[in-house]
Amino acid sequence: MNQRYRKRNTSAFTAASYFALASGLFLYCLGVYNADWELNVKGYYLLCMVLITITCIVVQKVVRDNTEDKEIRLENPKHRMRNTGAFSAMAIAGLVIGYVMFLIGLYNAPFELNVKGYYIAVILLISYSAIGVQKVTRDNAEDKEIIAEEDAKRTFQG
Repeated sequence: MNQRYRKRNTSAFTAASYFALASGLFLYCLGVYNADWELNVKGYYLLCMVLITITCIVVQKVVRDNTEDKEIRLENPKHRMRNTGAFSAMAIAGLVIGYVMFLIGLYNAPFELNVKGYYIAVILLISYSAIGVQKVTRDNAEDKEIIAEEDAKRTFQG
């Protein structure tokens, strides 16, 4: 009964998530900056990166919200879902559009295969770490609230 709530993420995992995202964004921007491309092409690849990063975060949020809401609805059928079906579909469509734009641009680009591989690897790093950062941020915020509530109960009882 005196068991203390255990946080879901260690500080090392939180730091690694943020470091991976920052590294991916830096490496991608470094590659675009150093590329011998016209400014509009650089803008296109930066736009793809921003779209993919943002939509990865939004899709992770939507999936988690929908999963949590379905669990709550089992206990309380009147519980209102946080995301509409249209918003969920738009989030997923945005992610698909971002990847399709990126891959079409890369497929048609006159780059060597190793350069294309570099951009694919970095965009995958950005995608995965953006999802991880969103998860870690949300978990840590929820954990902080739960721990504060437990501490308040202990203080009140104690």
